[in-house]
Amino acid sequence: MAFFQAKQNKPEDVGAATARIFLGVRLECAQCHDHPFDAWEREQFWSFAAFYAPANSRPRSQSGVAGFLNNLFGGTKTPPKGLRIPDTKTYVTPAFLDNGEQAGSGDARQTLAVWMVSPQNPYFARTLVNRMWAHLFGIGLVDPVDDFGSSNQPSHPQLLDELARDFAANDFDLKYLIRAITASRTYQLSSSVGHPSQTDNPRLFARMAVKGLSSEQLFDSLAQATGYRELNRNLSPFAFNVGTPRGKFLELFNSDNDKPVERETTILQALAMMNGQLVSNATHLSRSRTLAAVAEYPLMTTAERIEALYLAALSRPPRVEESARLVKYVESTEKAPDRRRALGDVFWALLNSSEFMLNH
Repeated sequence: MAFFQAKQNKPEDVGAATARIFLGVRLECAQCHDHPFDAWEREQFWSFAAFYAPANSRPRSQSGVAGFLNNLFGGTKTPPKGLRIPDTKTYVTPAFLDNGEQAGSGDARQTLAVWMVSPQNPYFARTLVNRMWAHLFGIGLVDPVDDFGSSNQPSHPQLLDELARDFAANDFDLKYLIRAITASRTYQLSSSVGHPSQTDNPRLFARMAVKGLSSEQLFDSLAQATGYRELNRNLSPFAFNVGTPRGKFLELFNSDNDKPVERETTILQALAMMNGQLVSNATHLSRSRTLAAVAEYPLMTTAERIEALYLAALSRPPRVEESARLVKYVESTEKAPDRRRALGDVFWALLNSSEFMLNH
């Protein structure tokens, strides 16, 4: 409902959004005129939008949410009349984007759904493969992921075609696609730079790109590392968690940039990580479960405490030189309370490190 309401239930807006999401095609530029940079014509745009035109007849007995959903998704066997292209006398009926084949009779949206996921659809498999590749690598074979076109060619067209064919042949099984990509040598490459050529274009995939964590990933990483538990958290996937620590954090760290390989931290975000309530509590001896457990356990040496904090924050032990420097820092204080506060400083530094906030 929210999707259709956001598009004001206009056939042209819903059709354009559907094409971008499922087909990777930006048809909007063909709404008022033939596409200036691609092969799409205005008539093709409106023929695709006609799938979402009002039907000839609908039952009128329902109202409210039920009536709204019925109007969107069914309740009639009568196909839509079609649409008239604005400011013209041209009238178009629903047609697919592959050479303008007509959709035929019957429920237009059901017909569109069947065509959308059919092996004969030349767009769907390529788009889904590209979106999954972008999710795993931070950048797609086609970038942006919803802009397939003659002026935006894939970086590796043969690879994209091969993956798309295999994906369609295996009934669009996403688990199969994920296994195929993650088992590849390309996915298993290190993010470390082993040769100067690897610092160039990330679309060459010469190494794994370093990706910025999303706001949800960063909050959950902080919660996992520090032992934070939010009381009375609403676990519903449809809840916005407005006003909760999680909701405030997600709002602050929400990024307008959908490319993880280009994500940057703003000044407000950096200040929140350095001085915000969540991180302050996480590195306070009386409020952090992880830090308190490490600092108070009597059988640990200083080196072992630092290693425990590294494992909690970075999922790795400290290197020899890191351990030596931090042990020296913590043990430079004479009193036990000061040493515990020094451990809090170490934990704070780890949580604010680029290694913690980036996916390697």
